[in-house]
Amino acid sequence: MLVLNVAAVLYWARPRDASGRLTEPQSPLVVTQYVEKVVAGERASGLPPSSAEAFHWSHLEAAEYRDYIVRLRKIGCPEQTIRDLVIADVDKLFAARMRSIVPWRATPAYWESEDADLANNHDARQWERKEREIEREKARILKELLGVDLAAERMRVKGQVDKMDRRLAFLPEEKRSELRTLLETWEDQEQTIRERSWDSGQALTESERTQLRTLREQKELGIGSVLSPEQKELFDLWMSPTAESLRHDLYGMGTSEQEFRDLYELRREFDQQWPRDEIDVSDENTLRAWGQALLDLEEQIKTRLGEEKFSMYQRGQDHQFHDLSAVASRFNLPRHRAAEAYEYLRLARMEKQRLADSGAYSPEQLSAIHARVDAEVERALSELLGAPAFAFLRANGRQ
Repeated sequence: MLVLNVAAVLYWARPRDASGRLTEPQSPLVVTQYVEKVVAGERASGLPPSSAEAFHWSHLEAAEYRDYIVRLRKIGCPEQTIRDLVIADVDKLFAARMRSIVPWRATPAYWESEDADLANNHDARQWERKEREIEREKARILKELLGVDLAAERMRVKGQVDKMDRRLAFLPEEKRSELRTLLETWEDQEQTIRERSWDSGQALTESERTQLRTLREQKELGIGSVLSPEQKELFDLWMSPTAESLRHDLYGMGTSEQEFRDLYELRREFDQQWPRDEIDVSDENTLRAWGQALLDLEEQIKTRLGEEKFSMYQRGQDHQFHDLSAVASRFNLPRHRAAEAYEYLRLARMEKQRLADSGAYSPEQLSAIHARVDAEVERALSELLGAPAFAFLRANGRQ
């Protein structure tokens, strides 16, 4: 089998024309003493009678990929090797189209700007769209030929973690693949709708909010058509924006499954009543009603969790706690140091807010008091985390 695999690499190194068929080599590649297990048993169909003495890889060549795959399987080629060969060849066939997307200079000169800098002269989003279209086209072809999910296969071969496979392991591979295609399509559509708002820094228009609402409804219907009600419930617990946001906020708390489900139901109900894209930030009455609904939600969550865990829940929503945890890991500090450091920051924020709300100090006095509070917090954090870790946090942490 090792001989077969080595020969396969040599075979696929031969040039191909645009149709994917092999061009003739300068001299035929021959593998003598063809795989013993094939010779010992019945000859593979389609091979010439003399194949026991000398096997030519050109015997496997076919105008159609399906025929070529059948022939590889008949000679006992491992399925993974077949996948590797066909995926590599499809990549090669699309390589010219991929390269043509970005207008690389034919001959760069050392005195000219780098290609990465020259890319600023173009809208890279157009390139990314075309690359995604080509990758989806490859995925469709390989799904038909091999029945594989190309994105999952690429990550698996590279040893990378596929979020879809990990989270949706309760679904058969066919459904995971179908969902991936649907989700990627909807994500592209959503980005297109949001681009004007992102570029301008302005709120979504009523038309854009309507388009997003329609897209969400289509997404729900599409997922529901693929999954059973039980599967849809689990899908939402893994993949919905509500569930993902909740997992982020529960970081460092250590929750049970029942606690998660309880909080998920509260937040899902809130998100359905107040979709972020539906909130008109220019309307004061809407903002006031949304703010009150948010306070009511927080009170419900506090009642479910209790004071101590609710404080940890609030902590998990603060990016500073996540940054402190990362710094603690980077500098090999005990985990509790991140929580202690965050408590310093939280108390300092509360004290500065209390002083500001008191109305007893002028702006100049408040500024001086805040500076003293900040200096004390910095001293405490440097002592708690160590000077190197604190310096790293100050240089790289988010404010």
